[in-house]
Order: sequence, then C-alpha cells, then structure tokens
Amino acid sequence: MMLAARSTAGNPSLGAGLDLDVIAAVIIGGTSLFGGYGSIVGSVVGAIFIGILGFGLLVMGLSTSIQEVIKGAIIILAVSVNRR
Repeated sequence: MMLAARSTAGNPSLGAGLDLDVIAAVIIGGTSLFGGYGSIVGSVVGAIFIGILGFGLLVMGLSTSIQEVIKGAIIILAVSVNRR
C-alpha cells in the first residue's frame, strides 16, 4: 500500500522482491510460524528493524545476495528462538 501511494499508481509487480523482508519482519516481531499468536505492534517493530538492518547493510556496501543471506540467517535464528 505504501509503495502504491508513493508512486501514485497501481502496479502488480511493485512489491516484487520484498517477500523475504516481510516474512523476516513479522517473525522478528513475534508472530509464530506455527500459528496461534502475533501482534501488529510487534510486526511494525520487526519492519523497523529490517528497514534499519537493510539500510545498514547497504551503507556497508554489501551486495544484494549477501544481504539476503543475512536476512535468511536472522529468520532462522528467530524461528529457532520462537520454538523454545
């Protein structure tokens, strides 16, 4: 929604490539992949964290593929912490 509002037009491929960021944000925000619970506030906090992380990795000059690997590792870490 934010991307569509910013570009003032609808485009079906506007958010392509953001799926890993969205999944990472909601998992970091505390939403369980195994069902049951989650909160909007937690998801917003997770989205802010992923945004700051992405900006930091970009400033460090890391390639996109390395950024995706780091985000994937964070997802694995968050899921393993959630299972305990």
